Amino acid sequence: MSGRLSARALLRHLRLPFNALLSPIYLWGAWLAPGEPEAARLVLGWLALHVFLYGGTTAFNSFYDRDEGPIGGMRHPDPVPSRLLPWSLVVQLAGLPLAWFLGPAFATTYLVLGLLAAAYSHPATRWKASPGASLSVVALGQGGVGSLAGWWAALGRDANPATELATVGPWWAAFVAATVLVGQYVVSQAYQVEEDGRRGDRTIAVVLGAGRALRLALVPAAIGAVSMLVTIAVIAGWPWALPGVVLGAFVALRQLRWSARVGSGDLHDDFREAMALSLLSGAGLSAYLLALITIA
Repeated sequence: MSGRLSARALLRHLRLPFNALLSPIYLWGAWLAPGEPEAARLVLGWLALHVFLYGGTTAFNSFYDRDEGPIGGMRHPDPVPSRLLPWSLVVQLAGLPLAWFLGPAFATTYLVLGLLAAAYSHPATRWKASPGASLSVVALGQGGVGSLAGWWAALGRDANPATELATVGPWWAAFVAATVLVGQYVVSQAYQVEEDGRRGDRTIAVVLGAGRALRLALVPAAIGAVSMLVTIAVIAGWPWALPGVVLGAFVALRQLRWSARVGSGDLHDDFREAMALSLLSGAGLSAYLLALITIA
C-alpha cells in the first residue's frame, strides 16, 4: 500500500463523522450537570472524547476486526494498514493531555473508556464476542461512563467525584444514556450479522436474528427515551419535551418497519437504513440537546 493511500486509510479508520453521532450521550450528561457550563470547556471535552478517544478506539477495533463488508460510517472499508494498531494508540494517547486539562475526573473517565474499548476488541479478552459482555460494555461503558464525561466536562477541573457520585444526578444520567444507547448499538449490528457470525462474534443480532434484535432493542430504548423526556419536562418544562416525543416516535417507527425486512434484500440496503437511523437519532438528538444547553 502506497504511503498516500496508507495515510488516507489511517484517517478513514478513525471514522470521525460516525463517532460524532455518539454526541448525545456526552451532551446529555453535560446538560443534566448542575450549574452553567462554559462553552469552551464543553467543546474541548467533546474533542477529547469524540476525536481522540473514540477515533483511536474505533481504529483499534478495525485493526482486529478487519471488516470486509460495510461498517459504521464506511460502506467500503479501506484495507487495514500495518500501522493502524500503533496509530490507534497514538491517537488515544494524544488526547490524554487535553483530558487532563479538563480535570482529573474527566481524565479518569477517559482512561476507563479506553480500557473498556481495548477489552471489547482485543483477542485476549474480546468482549465483543459475547452478547452479554458486549452489551454491558456499550451500555454501561460508552453509555453510562460516556455521560459522566459530559458531566465532568460541564463541572470543570474542580469537580469532586466523591461529592457528585453521592447524589442521584450522575447515576440517573448514566442510566438514561445506557438504555438509550442499547437501541442504537443493535442498529449498528443488524447489517453485520453474516460477517460477525463468520468471525465468531456472538452479537445480540447474531444470537437473536437481526429483526428480532431490532424489535427487542426498542424496549430499553423506549425506557431511556421516556425517562429522558420526563426529566426534560420536569427541568425545562413540558413544551421542551414535545420535540423529543416527535423525534423518538419517528425513530422507533422507522426501526420497527426496518425490522420486518432486514436481511431480506441487499446488504447495502440494510447498511443505508442503519446509517439513516443513526444519523436521524444521533444528529437529531444532538441538535435537541444543544438547544436545551444553550437556550432552555
